[in-house]
Amino acid sequence: MKKNNLNNFIRIIPVVIMLAMLLAFSVFFLVLPKKDFSENENRMLANCPKPAVKTVSDGSFQSGFENYLSDHFPLRDELLSLSVRVKRVEGKREINDVLYTKDPDGKIRLIDTYSEPQNANLFADTVLKFSDKLDYAHVTVMIAPTAVTVYENELPPLYQKLEVPKQESTISLLEEKIGASMVTGLSKALATKREEGTQVYYRTDHHWSMRGAYCGYLCLMPYLGLSDDSNLLNINFESLPSEIVSEEFYGTTWSKVCDNAVVPDTIEIYENPAWQQNLTVTYEDTGEVTNTPYNRDYLAKKDKYSMFLNNQHSLVTIQNTGADLSRTDDRERKMLVVVKDSYANSLIPFLIDRYETIAVFDPRYYKGSISEWVNNHPEAEDVLILYNLGTMDSDRGIKAIY
Repeated sequence: MKKNNLNNFIRIIPVVIMLAMLLAFSVFFLVLPKKDFSENENRMLANCPKPAVKTVSDGSFQSGFENYLSDHFPLRDELLSLSVRVKRVEGKREINDVLYTKDPDGKIRLIDTYSEPQNANLFADTVLKFSDKLDYAHVTVMIAPTAVTVYENELPPLYQKLEVPKQESTISLLEEKIGASMVTGLSKALATKREEGTQVYYRTDHHWSMRGAYCGYLCLMPYLGLSDDSNLLNINFESLPSEIVSEEFYGTTWSKVCDNAVVPDTIEIYENPAWQQNLTVTYEDTGEVTNTPYNRDYLAKKDKYSMFLNNQHSLVTIQNTGADLSRTDDRERKMLVVVKDSYANSLIPFLIDRYETIAVFDPRYYKGSISEWVNNHPEAEDVLILYNLGTMDSDRGIKAIY
C-alpha cells in the first residue's frame, strides 16, 4: 500500500512542478512592470486590448490579447535566445527567417531571408506616374539588393538548393519597366567589393554598411551627372575621412534571434570636417537644426543605425554652402530631392558635398504631394528614388509620392 502511495506521489511530481511554474510565471506576468517599447526588436509592444461585444465576437480581442501575452511574457528575450541556441545545436541554419553564415574571419553573419515582392509592377508604375507629374526635374531610381544576393555564395547549401526567388529577376523587371533612369550594375559592384574583402553589409543588420553605401554612391554618380569616369569603383573608401563610432552594434536581423553568440558589428561613418562651418541640417517636422547628418546620441542605444539622419523624419533639408557644384552635364545641381527608405540614410552623406541643398523625403510620414513640392521648387533639377528590395514591397509610403 505504501509502495502504491509512493508511486502515485512520484507520478504527480511533474504535474506539481508544471503547475508551480505556471503559477510563478502568472505572478511574474502580473507583478512585473510592462514596457511599451522593445529595444531589442526596435518596435512598440502590444497594449492590452479592452474587451467589447464587437471585438470579442469578431475575434480581434482574442488575437490582440494573444499578442499582448506574447510581447510581455516574463523572460521573453532570454527564452527566445535559449530556443535559438537549442536550434543551432540541432544544426539548423535558418531560424526565424534568418540565415546563419560565416564571414571570412569566421564570425557569424546573419542574413534575412527573401520573399519575392508582390508589388514590383505597382512600384514601377508609381515611379513612372511620379516622373510624369514633374515639370522639369530629372529622376534617377536606385533599387539596392540585400545581403541575401551579395553574399549568395555563403548561404547554407540547403537554402541554395531550394527554389527561392532571386532578387536579380525583380531588378530586371524593374529595369525593363522604368528604363534608362534606373541605376544598373549595383549588385555586381557590391559583389565585387565583397570579393575584395570589403564588408558591404552589416553582419547583424539588414542595411548596407557605410562602405556598401559608398559603393552605391559610386554607381550612382554617372546617373546624376557627377562623373563620367567608368573606373569609379576603383576608388577606395580609405581615401575618405572616416571614423569608427561603435563596435557594439546589434541590428534588426540579430533582434529576430537574440543570439548572444554573435559578435557585435562595427559602425563606421564618413564625415567631412568642413561640415562644421558649412552645413545646416534642418528636421522640418521637429524644427531641430544641426551641422551634421548624424545623431550620435543613438550610439548609446540599441537602435544605433538610427544615428544616420537622426532616425525617421518626414522631411530633412540639408544645406551646404561649401558644396562642389561641378558636374559633367548642363544641369546646375543646386538641389537634389531624395525619396527614400532607410537605406538612403547612410548614402546621403556622400552626396552632401555635391549639392547646395538636399531635400530628403520619407513618404511614409510626409503627408503632402512630393511631386507638387518639387514642381514648386524649380531649383530641384535632380530627384533620386532609393529603396531596397527587402522593404520595397512592405513600404506603402511610395504610393504617396505623387
